[in-house]
Amino acid sequence: MIRLLTPWPALLVEGEERMLLASDFHLGLEYELAKMGINIPYQTDRILGELLALVREHRPDRLVLLGDIKHGVPITSFQERREIPQFFTALQEEVDVIDVVRGNHDGNLQNLVPEGVSIHPSRGFMLGEKFRVAAMHGHAWPYPRLMAADLLVMGHNHPTVLLKTPLGIRVSQRVWVKGRCSGARLASALLQQAGVEPEGDPLELFEAQFKARIDDPQMVMMPAFNDLLGGLPVNAEAPKSLLGPLLRTGAVPIDGFEVYLLDGTFLGDVRFLRTLA
Repeated sequence: MIRLLTPWPALLVEGEERMLLASDFHLGLEYELAKMGINIPYQTDRILGELLALVREHRPDRLVLLGDIKHGVPITSFQERREIPQFFTALQEEVDVIDVVRGNHDGNLQNLVPEGVSIHPSRGFMLGEKFRVAAMHGHAWPYPRLMAADLLVMGHNHPTVLLKTPLGIRVSQRVWVKGRCSGARLASALLQQAGVEPEGDPLELFEAQFKARIDDPQMVMMPAFNDLLGGLPVNAEAPKSLLGPLLRTGAVPIDGFEVYLLDGTFLGDVRFLRTLA
């Protein structure tokens, strides 16, 4: 069972275990803004409070964070060195198992998290057996075997929708983007990335090459947990403007994916929303 935890940018998967997933925190963003002359209060306590409230309400067995825990690249700021260990220590008091997929902003993260927090490679990892969940950040090619999952979950794009009010004011809102992928198209993309030219049935070739069978997995693109971040307006960008190598191949039919506001409002599919833009 998959639940969008409206009105919060977090996902609950209930199978062999209860897993709460969230992505893109960018702790330390305020330090970079301050260097540009924009001074705002530190937001880590607020963001942590929101995540802890979700953990306490839904009591997951496992908390999965899909990357970009920190913001600064390539340098780790004093704010990150101070706040990220405290962030994870507070979470460890509420949930037994914490997994982190390394995002493109997460250099040196292994030196900031306390013992017991598992950090996985940027290419992602698999969760579950009966209902398999592939957890990835999205900026790197995933491991081919992850395409055999029932559900692919990624962050990185910070998806938003750009709305225009009757007064002509443009408003950006965070959104969920979800839909069904084509196993054959995913197989072809991963084979080409591995230097194997697909000939014949790409699904059979993929299975022979990687010892994994792809069906037609569902994909969910996570909204950013940190509401101060900018986002990629899915209704104003061409499909190949999306971030991440897998999405740029065209293997994911993003035009037909459904778009939901954080409060659960269904806006239509990406193709329809682009006609309005």
